[in-house]
Amino acid sequence: MTLIDSNYGHYDMTEHDVRDFYREVQSRSEWKTCDGCYRRVKLLPQYSICDDCATRLEHGLDLG
Repeated sequence: MTLIDSNYGHYDMTEHDVRDFYREVQSRSEWKTCDGCYRRVKLLPQYSICDDCATRLEHGLDLG
């Protein structure tokens, strides 16, 4: 099973350590408005854009 979140994208939930990491990330995340796409997403406090927007920037694409 694969889960997706707005911090890191896809998680392969077949591995125990990945499940633990996912739960930890989710427990520390808070609802925010992404500064790139303006969607309401759960992000870690230090993040201002979601994984989708970060991936677009990494590939040299515009957010708008």
